[in-house]
Amino acid sequence: MPVDNSPEKKPRGGQRKANPHSVVGTANTLRIQLEHAWPALGNQLLAAQSREEIMALLEKPEGGRIGGVKDLNFSTRMFEIIRSPQFPGERTKSQIHFLADSLGADGVVTPRRSREICAKERKKVRHIIVRREFYIECTCSYEGPARNGGCPLCGTGELSEELMRREEDYGG
Repeated sequence: MPVDNSPEKKPRGGQRKANPHSVVGTANTLRIQLEHAWPALGNQLLAAQSREEIMALLEKPEGGRIGGVKDLNFSTRMFEIIRSPQFPGERTKSQIHFLADSLGADGVVTPRRSREICAKERKKVRHIIVRREFYIECTCSYEGPARNGGCPLCGTGELSEELMRREEDYGG
């Protein structure tokens, strides 16, 4: 039995890793591109009989460009996805989303795993700051946190000349 003395560690189970953020970003871009190209190319892509046919269709300028498609691997993956039994039959939007999410990982993982990554990432709750407040002193005698960049007591958002000069000096 051969012994592997290489210093590099291999992923367990032979799994390849795909960056989830990158997979979803690529899938979202492909969704937009496919939505624009689908009216001209959709039926032709679905009727294609080979990966070469798909490659020729994707290179047509009248069909709308689908991001940097210059290799046969992309068209091979697209052909396999369209021909898979899981591919949606009738609904155009479902077909576009299925195809884009399947191609999102760019062949790093299987199309099914790519769709799973997209679904998991889209399900995550993303928190964002919806309001930012800071402390102000107003001429109406209010001192405290600002509301939407202004005084909550009198409603002014106008800055004093001295404060404007200071903010200009500090690049604010």
